[in-house]
Amino acid sequence: MVVLRTYGWILKNQKYKTSFGIYEIRKNILKSLLSTTNYPLNFKFYFTMHFNKFPIKSSISKFNTFCIFSNYGRCIFKSFKMSRHSSKLLASQGLMLGLRKSSF
Repeated sequence: MVVLRTYGWILKNQKYKTSFGIYEIRKNILKSLLSTTNYPLNFKFYFTMHFNKFPIKSSISKFNTFCIFSNYGRCIFKSFKMSRHSSKLLASQGLMLGLRKSSF
């Protein structure tokens, strides 16, 4: 039986994801304005100042993926959103369709 657990750092991770969603469009617009060569240098300086004001925690690299069953943050299979421990447990019980043990 797999027990669902919640921790404070998972809620913190959810806050990172919501702030990422809020600032992502604005960041992409400023990046595109900085990459064009049509603007003079003083405009690019202005865009850079605004780009640097974004919080660091709004970056996509600041949040992790967690297992949906054990909330383990390491060795997550993206296709299943599960850790290797949970997937091994469920596959050995026959609860994951299409997976079987290939070595004996």
